[in-house]
Order: sequence, then structure tokens, then C-alpha cells
Amino acid sequence: MKIIAVSPAPRIYFCLLGWLYFGAILYIVESILADIENLKPGTKNSIMNTISFPYPPGPQQVPANITEPSASFKKEVSAVMGSILLFLIVYIFLFLAAIGLAMACVAAGIFLMVNLRNLWMILIGIGLIGVGIMVLIFLVKFLFAVSKFDRSGSIEITEEEQPKLFAFIRQLTKETQTPFPKRIYLSPDVNACVFYDSSFWSMFLPVKKNLQIGLGLVNAVNLSEFKAVMAHEFGHFSQRSMKLGSFVYQVNRVIHNMLFDNNSYASFLRSWASVSDTFAFFAGITAHIVRGIQWVLQKMYGVVNKSYMRLSREMEFHADAVAASVSGGNNCISALQRIELAASGYNIVIAKYDELFKEKLIGKNIYQNHRLVLHHLAHEFNLDMKNDLPIVSREFLDSNNFSRINFKDQWASHPTMEEREAQLLKTGAVAETDHQSAWVVFSGKEELQEALTTKIYQHVTIAEGTQAIDDAQFKQRYLDDEMKFTLPPRYKGFYNGRTSAILYTGEALAKPLTYSGFEEIFSVEHASLPKKIQALEGDIALLKAMEEKQVDSKTFDFDGKKMMRHQATEIREQLEKELADKTKLLGQLDEQAFIYFYRQAEKKSSVAAEELRKDYDDYYRLRRSADDYLQHVNTMFEGLRPIFAGETQPVEAINAQIAGLKEKHEPEFKKRLNHWMELGAFTSKEKIEKFIQSNYAYFSGTSFFDNELAELNELVQESWQQIYFFLFAKFKAILEKQLDFLPAQ
Repeated sequence: MKIIAVSPAPRIYFCLLGWLYFGAILYIVESILADIENLKPGTKNSIMNTISFPYPPGPQQVPANITEPSASFKKEVSAVMGSILLFLIVYIFLFLAAIGLAMACVAAGIFLMVNLRNLWMILIGIGLIGVGIMVLIFLVKFLFAVSKFDRSGSIEITEEEQPKLFAFIRQLTKETQTPFPKRIYLSPDVNACVFYDSSFWSMFLPVKKNLQIGLGLVNAVNLSEFKAVMAHEFGHFSQRSMKLGSFVYQVNRVIHNMLFDNNSYASFLRSWASVSDTFAFFAGITAHIVRGIQWVLQKMYGVVNKSYMRLSREMEFHADAVAASVSGGNNCISALQRIELAASGYNIVIAKYDELFKEKLIGKNIYQNHRLVLHHLAHEFNLDMKNDLPIVSREFLDSNNFSRINFKDQWASHPTMEEREAQLLKTGAVAETDHQSAWVVFSGKEELQEALTTKIYQHVTIAEGTQAIDDAQFKQRYLDDEMKFTLPPRYKGFYNGRTSAILYTGEALAKPLTYSGFEEIFSVEHASLPKKIQALEGDIALLKAMEEKQVDSKTFDFDGKKMMRHQATEIREQLEKELADKTKLLGQLDEQAFIYFYRQAEKKSSVAAEELRKDYDDYYRLRRSADDYLQHVNTMFEGLRPIFAGETQPVEAINAQIAGLKEKHEPEFKKRLNHWMELGAFTSKEKIEKFIQSNYAYFSGTSFFDNELAELNELVQESWQQIYFFLFAKFKAILEKQLDFLPAQ
């Protein structure tokens, strides 16, 4: 009995330390062997030397210490290790407490079952043992958790299929002194990353990393920029940065697992509780203890994760330095800038594919379509082209950013683009740019592009009769829609994303015209006013979040000056006044624009002027009706919110909600749908007519009719979208008509 009474915790603790020590030795040995392997003239390197492939030059002059860890990096390393040590101390305390609890529960459970032999005591004894074991399992389950990287949207390639790409990457890994990837994958999007399936043991045991290359990225950069992006990714796994980063990442995953990855654990507790009321009682006790442990771990998660995020930002700078050392900081910067535009263009194509899919049309080659969109964006924003790619600058990217509040996001894993570019400039590493497309190192370009395009549709069901749309058809649809939803450029973007604020033309015409003409009303300064208003609204919301301490930052920048949190209220009140003034000015400009065009129309004829006024009045009447429609459907869906949110409710509550829909909201909704259909707002009427004539039940007995609820939801979304487009077309027609009244230039 004395032996049993002695806690085995010290032995378990030293066993864990032994595992950690042994794992660390293995990890160091693996690192040394990997470094030696990189220096060996192997067969693969020999193969590489026989393949001719384009490879951009590196910088002529590279500072000797360019990839040395910075003082900030070392500081964050110390901070992270300190936070990890604190976590380990807390975890060991919780672990020892859990062992003590488990021993006590097991001893008590066995005592009850042996000495008080009846069914209730047996159940209670088993319940006590279950509490101790389940709490202990909660604290060690992360040992068996594996985080798998989702490969479903990518395809693996081999050296036989892509010899030039593999040779290119092998040369780059040699330059950056990093291991060659275990496997290489291609994905559809504008991205690149190095990944591996991780578990707790990844901190200690050798793990080979895989490379994933997004063809959307390849489609939008030149060869030097491609080299810079790849070098950045390998920089994450260089000897200095990744070994610590991998360790920190895994510790972070351990805490995350115990806080958030508990679906299987919770499912087991529910199953245990469902066996009997006695077990349900003990499962409840276990849940309360686990919540207490999670409360402690949440505090630790904030400390460790915030430190990790700071280190992660420093690791980004370090990876950028590695990339600059072999490809030039200039090419790294141009890659960052071009990727921002490329990502926007890719999202535009995906949105267009979504629209086409509803018409049973699917894309054949997203990368040809992506290039088309990039060309269109370059034309729209007056960007120069170089070798079929837009030239993007920081000035262009910042031209539409009117926000005046900036703060250091403690939870951001990456520095801002501006910060990265500033650090890259400091490296002083400049390399000649190879303007060839990154596609030159890929074989079978079109086959790859079409194969990755099909990956976009892998999670949707392709309906019978669906057809592929070729490049020419996509181009025609895209340009037609752009023309359809683009307002006249003469207004310099003054109405983009909004409509005129005036609602009563009679009141507006009673006011004097205070501007001399079109150019004064639609000046560049006035054209930017809506964007400045939007930025002010965002800044005010951010300042409110700071006041309420929802933003974890003690300082912020306002117009380039550092401010303390307690000054947020003062700055917010200042911006609210500016917002009110700018909103008032925008309303006045809308009125002045209408008055100006009405007066210009009068010069043509009184009939033309009255027709313009009638167009405005009709438009505002439709807009008020649309606002009422939107308010009605929002009210209707608010009553159904618990149903669509999947909340568990009594049958009586569900019946009451469905009754409110059937008796009050649905008849009015159908009436409004019919009204807009008569106005010609809907281009497709079949689904709407079917719904108007239907008599859906939505719910019966204890079951929902999911197809009917889904149809209601889809109809609301689609009908509002068509009403919005209908109003847009009306407003655009007015703006185009007004331009005919301008004096000849």
C-alpha cells in the first residue's frame, strides 16, 4: 500500500523530460545530416546540371550580414521562449494535479465498488473513475492529434513531369541552403507555401516539408519575382528561422488543441452521459473541471500566441531577407505589389465563375480569364504593361486608401506590406530583373491550367447539360457585364458604389446653383469624397473598438503621429465632426449636380428639363419602394432566425414562427414580388411565378421541409440582387442622359 500511495508524478515527469531530451537530440542530428546532405554532390544535382533552364541572376553585391537574425528577432525569440517556459510550468502543474485527481478518483471508485456492493455504488464508482481518467485524457490528447494539410484542391507533380521547375527549385534551395521539398504540389490560387502534416512529435522528430505553388501566382509574376517568392518560402525553413519557428508553432498547436479541437472529446462525453443519469452527473462534473482548465489555458494562449505572432512577423522579415539575398530586394518588392493586384483579379474571376455556374456554364481555363481581367484592371487604372503584365506601384495601391488611423495589430502573423517593403529597401540588395513569364519553367502549360481549373469545381455538383465556356465567350460576358455595371467615366467615380442622396427634386430646384460648372462640381477632390467618408466611418469604428478595449493596442497612429489609447475618444469626436461635415457636403454636391443638369436641360427645352426631373422622381420612388422591400424581408427572416441558425427549439415555438411566416410575412412578400415583376425588375420569372402560386408548409409534425426553406432563402437573395441591378440600370441611364446636356467642348 505504501508503494501505491507514493505519487508516480516525478517518474512520469522525468520520463517526459527524457522524451523531450531524446527528441531534441534526434532533431539536432537530423538537422546536421540534412545540412551535410545539401552539401553532397548527389545524383539529383547531377541531373539538374544536364537540364537547361532559365534562372534569374542574383544581386551583384549582397551585404555580408543580410540574413543574420536582427536584434528584434533575437528579442522576440527570448520572449517566445519565456512564454513557452511559463506555459510548461503551468501545464506541468495542471498535469500533476490531474494525475492526483485521477489517482484519488480511481482509489475512491474502487473503494466504493469493493466495500459497498450494490448497483448504485458500482455506477458511482465507475463515474468517479471516469472523471479522473477523462480529465487526464483531456490534458494528454494533444499527443495523438495530427494536423493534416488539406491537399484536396491541389495536384502533386513529379520531376519527370516538370524537369525545368524541379531544376529551378533545386538550384534555389542550393542558393538558400535549405533542404529540397519532400513533395511539390500545384494549387489553383494566387499563393505559395511550404507545409507539412504536424503533430506534437513534429517538434522533435524529423519532418520533411512540402512545397505548394499556386498557378494564380505563376500567372501574374515574371521569372525574377517567382524566384523571389519561392526564396521567401524556403527562407521560412532556413537553419536560423524555421527550427525555432517549428517548435513554437507546435507548442501553439498544443494549446489550440486543448482549447478548440475538442469535437471528438465532447462527443465521447455526450455518449458517456447518455448511458445513465448517474454517468450524466459525472460527465457534467468532468465538463466543469475541463472548463476550469480551459480558462487557465486561455490566459496562457493569449501570452504564448501574442509572443508567437510577434516572432512570426520577425520571421517574415527574415524570410524576406533570405529572398533578397538571392533574388534582390527590388524583385521581392515588385512581387509583393503585383500579387496584391493579381489576388484581386483572381477573386473577380472566381465571382464571375460563380455567376456562370448558376447558368450551367463552367470555366475551361481560369488563367487565360485571369490574364484578361488583369489587362482590364490595368486599362481601368491606367497602369503600364511590361511583357504582358501590369506594372504595379505602392503609390497606386495606396491611392484609394484614405484611412488615417493605423495601429500595431498584436495578433497579426504578418507585417504590413509597407513595413516589408521598407525592410527590403534597407537590405540594399538589387538584382537584374528577368521579365520572362514565370510559366517558362513549366512544361505542358495549357494542360496544367485546365487541370487546375477543374479543381475549382471539385466540391460542387455539375448539373446535367452544363457546358464549358471558352476564352472568347468568357471575354465577351465579362466585358459586357463590365460595361453594364460601370458608370460613365466622366463623373470620375463620384457615384461609384453609391447613389444620389437627394430624394425630393422640388426642394432641390428651389435652391441656387453655387458652382460654376461641371468640372467644379465633379472635381478630383469631390470625386474622392465618398471614399473619404467610407474611410472616416471605418476609422471611427476602430477608435470605438479601442475605447472599449476590443483592440489589444495601447497606442495608435493618427495622421502619422503616435497617440495613446486614452486619446481615442478625442480623435473619434474630431472625426465624427469631419464625417458630419463631409456627409453634408456630399448631399449638397448631389443637389448641385441635379440643379446644374436641370438648368442645362432647360437650355435645350423645357420638355427635356421636365423629363429629367421625372426620371429622378421615378427613380427615387423606386428606391424608396426597394428600401421598404429590403426592410420587409429582413423582418421576415429575423422571425425565422432560430430556424435558419439551427437552434434546438420546442415544436410549439417552431409552429409559432412558421405561422407568423405563413399568415403575415409570406402573403406580403408575394405581393411585393409580384409588384417588382410587373415593373420588369426580374430577368428570370419562372422561379418567382412558381413561388407566388405555391403553398409551402415549411414544417410539419416534427420535420422541416428543407427544400422549401432553401428555396425561400434563395428567392430572397436572388430577388434583391435583381432589384438592385434594376435600380442601378435606372440610375446609370439618368447619368448617361445628363451628359447629353453638357456644352460641346
